[in-house]
Amino acid sequence: MKKKVSPNRRKELHIINQRLSGMENTLHEIEDDVRETKNNGEKIENILVELAEVKQHLAERNNRRPRKRRDKSEAEAATTPNGTITSKNDGSLENLIGNLDFAQIMKLLQSPMVQSLLKNSL
Repeated sequence: MKKKVSPNRRKELHIINQRLSGMENTLHEIEDDVRETKNNGEKIENILVELAEVKQHLAERNNRRPRKRRDKSEAEAATTPNGTITSKNDGSLENLIGNLDFAQIMKLLQSPMVQSLLKNSL
C-alpha cells in the first residue's frame, strides 16, 4: 500500500533538494578555489626556486671575478644635453640583478600587498 504525500511535505522536500543542490554547488566552488590556490602556490614556489638559482649564479660569478676599482671618470655620471643623468651601465640586467638582495626579495614576496597582486594576476 502506497502512502500519500501531503502537498506540504512535497514543498518541504523540494526546498530540501534546492538547499542540497546549493550546498553541492558551494562545495564545487570551494574545491575549485583550493585547486587554484594550490596552483598559485606551486607557481610562487617555482618563482622562488628560480630566484634562488639566480642568487646562486650571481654569488658564483662574483666569487670568480675580483672586483675592479673604478676610475673617477667611470664613477661620475655623464650628463646628456637635455639635462638627464645617464651612466654607462644604465638599464642593464646585470645592474638590476646586482642590486637585489635575496632577503629583500623574500620579504617583498611575503608582504600581503604583493601576495594579493600575485593572486590576482595568476
